[in-house]
Amino acid sequence: MSINLQSELEKVCKGMVWDVEGILHTDKRVSPLPAESRMVTEIFQSMMIDKLEKWAGLHDLKLIDNAEFGRGYPDMTLEMNGDLVAIDIKSARFKKGDRVSRMALGTYNGYFLHPDKKKLHKKTMCYNDYSSHWIVGIIYEWHEKKETRDMVVIKTICVGEKWQFAGRISGSGDTANIGGMDSLKRLQARESEFKNNEEFEKYWRDYCIRHPRRGTKIPID
Repeated sequence: MSINLQSELEKVCKGMVWDVEGILHTDKRVSPLPAESRMVTEIFQSMMIDKLEKWAGLHDLKLIDNAEFGRGYPDMTLEMNGDLVAIDIKSARFKKGDRVSRMALGTYNGYFLHPDKKKLHKKTMCYNDYSSHWIVGIIYEWHEKKETRDMVVIKTICVGEKWQFAGRISGSGDTANIGGMDSLKRLQARESEFKNNEEFEKYWRDYCIRHPRRGTKIPID
């Protein structure tokens, strides 16, 4: 089966809106969500996973929700044409103009630094077991003082391979995360800061060696 994954993922995302009213209790009460952006990201993941599972069923494709391994990397594994494809769902806040917050595109340490070692899915898989690594990036406006249903507005959703979205700056505070680009136009156009995936991976593995974290194990040639 020949599928243009980028095009198909964009179709899946089309028309997605924030339709959350709050937290439903067993007695049918609905209380507002806390104004906590980390909760927003988790909700986006659940929304997208539901949509992707329905899409995969229509195309007779196997899609695995990796929640059973903990919410690590990637969020979902797609089996397509004999290959494994990693799909990760990320979010970023729209700031103003062309600026967005940098998505955290996964660690540059651990499984990424050692792509042929079984460090994923309870040490049953390697980063290089995946033929490609895709990002569904949800860009949203954040209105923390509004009611739950108006707290979040999805501005746009960008789909591309990880290397197409990656920047050259760490993603979130002092964590070892690959940072995404902070230009909305570049994300939408997949106008990468790297020529290809090979350049992206080399840059971030070198970055990890130059800026080791506690527990970083430098590869031995």
